[in-house]
Amino acid sequence: MRVSTAATWSNALNNLMRSQERQNKANDQVSTQKIATDLMGYGRSSEIIAAYQASASRVNSYIAVNKSVAERLNTQDLALTTTSDAAGNAKESIMNALASNSGASLMETMQGAFSIALQGLNMEHHGQYLFAGGNDSQDPVTVSTLSELAATNIDDVFANGTVKKSSRIDASTTLQTGFLASDLGRDMMQLFKDIQEFNSGPDGPFGTQLTDAQKTFLTEKSTQFSATYDELVEQTSLNGTLQKRVETSQSALEGQASSLSELIGNRTEADMAKAYSDLQQAQVSVQASAQVLADLQSSSLLNLLR
Repeated sequence: MRVSTAATWSNALNNLMRSQERQNKANDQVSTQKIATDLMGYGRSSEIIAAYQASASRVNSYIAVNKSVAERLNTQDLALTTTSDAAGNAKESIMNALASNSGASLMETMQGAFSIALQGLNMEHHGQYLFAGGNDSQDPVTVSTLSELAATNIDDVFANGTVKKSSRIDASTTLQTGFLASDLGRDMMQLFKDIQEFNSGPDGPFGTQLTDAQKTFLTEKSTQFSATYDELVEQTSLNGTLQKRVETSQSALEGQASSLSELIGNRTEADMAKAYSDLQQAQVSVQASAQVLADLQSSSLLNLLR
């Protein structure tokens, strides 16, 4: 019977260790579906993979920004539509009064239109006023009734700041997506103020029978409210253009992210059929190496001397 030598034991142990390493590597590939668990395991490809991952990270950050901007623009569209509706409602109220030759309910309907304007101009998105211009400490429009409006200087009606929100939606494009309450609502607030002051003045109030002076005044204000409505619709249209720009940018960025993900996957994802085959072969090799060690142990000199 042969007696095992130190060299034989060493070779057998080395074979077992190598087999275990192959088994562990194959097992990692099967469990993670990746060729390696860190960049070191990819050798020469590691720098390329790192560059792809850095690009993917930048693209994904822009995607997150675009989603946030898109949500804000959607809310902004509602706010602008609400504000323009207020101007439209005010004009309609005046036209109804002129058509019926009665202003009995005019101021009540004007207060309703004014309240709708406040809803639009003071609208919030995620706890921040849309048209505050960076000043989030209070509502952009500081008055709540037509009476308060009439008693306030028009320059003091608005408390918004001057910073129009801008967003960088990709590596080369920055969009100014914000509006200011004072820019949007100043003309309309002045019209509401004019009507309230007229109603409280010597030619008011508007009663069940309109006077010639009241008809002339309301006709002029109807025309001005129509122009204000058109301006607000134009701003709403501009917001829609911004929405389309962001939507287009989002689609392009998602395409880039998909391409980068595919490039990274091509270099990092394991061939699962090969990984399963390597695992089975490694397991057989480990068993065989372990059996060799067991055989060597049973044929050692110590066993012969017993």
